[in-house]
Amino acid sequence: MSQLKPVIVIPDDINRAFECSDSLQQLKNMAEVRVYTDRAKNDIELINRIKDANIVVSFRPAFTRFPASCLQACKQLQLICISGTGVEDVDVKVASEMGVAVANVVGASNLSVAELCIGFMFALSRRIAEQHAAIIQGQWNPLTGFELHGKTLGIIGLSGISKELIKMAAAFGMRVISWSRNNDAQRALEAGCQSVELDELLEQSDLISMHLRLNSETRHFLNKQRIAAMKPGALLINTARGGLIDEQAMIEALQSGHLAGAGLDVFSVEPLPADSMLRKMNNVVMTPVSAWNTRESSQRMIDISISNVIDFLKNEPKNIVNREML
Repeated sequence: MSQLKPVIVIPDDINRAFECSDSLQQLKNMAEVRVYTDRAKNDIELINRIKDANIVVSFRPAFTRFPASCLQACKQLQLICISGTGVEDVDVKVASEMGVAVANVVGASNLSVAELCIGFMFALSRRIAEQHAAIIQGQWNPLTGFELHGKTLGIIGLSGISKELIKMAAAFGMRVISWSRNNDAQRALEAGCQSVELDELLEQSDLISMHLRLNSETRHFLNKQRIAAMKPGALLINTARGGLIDEQAMIEALQSGHLAGAGLDVFSVEPLPADSMLRKMNNVVMTPVSAWNTRESSQRMIDISISNVIDFLKNEPKNIVNREML
């Protein structure tokens, strides 16, 4: 590093997760640490925050973007660590060309996200939000739900999160089937479920949970045709990325009753627009991209991020997604 002490910048600690963690002292002992507790309003403000940083640690839930223009303005930059799995907000190709390592944190929130999926399933199957709202309004009208036991859960995409979800669902006596892009039967078996063809999964599943990565090939993976092919009265859970589902087609299916309900942590536009029809639907349960947000998950994200930085400073880099530049 060019300085006596490296400069580490956290440009987007929106929940003060890093700032409030005792673990941050580990970095303060070996570097100058600058923490910003809001999102940069634009690229210019972001550049001003990180332009002389040697290391940037980005709080994944802030979804801060690091396009080529931002990276190229940071002449001292050697490492960007994203405190989550996805690095799609970083121009990794340009980072590699600049000799900048990009690190991530894998699996820190798997349990938290999987537990929220289960929470959505219970909330929808027992119509908890509807009954709660009715009681608040002075109504006393018990609504009939259904048991999860014996139902079929369809997993689209075998991920670390979905593997945790499979174990939880099995504990409730659910049958779990899956489809993934390689649809490896042995991999599914090892995860605790049975791989099936996509059309079979859509037809048989009482509940479907999305766990694909979002890219050009998976955008609107659940389109109007595939939603129509789902079992009538099914529930849809999405804690992955909003772009995986054709949101308008989903809304129409919820309005018609073809889908009985949806549990959503992610949306096509975030924050959810004020005029979104989803705000008016009593068969939808929503959280604001907070599936990851537990004390335990947050601490794991912080600890692994800090470990990534310390190892990089020791010239022992780990969790680097563009290892070719090393």
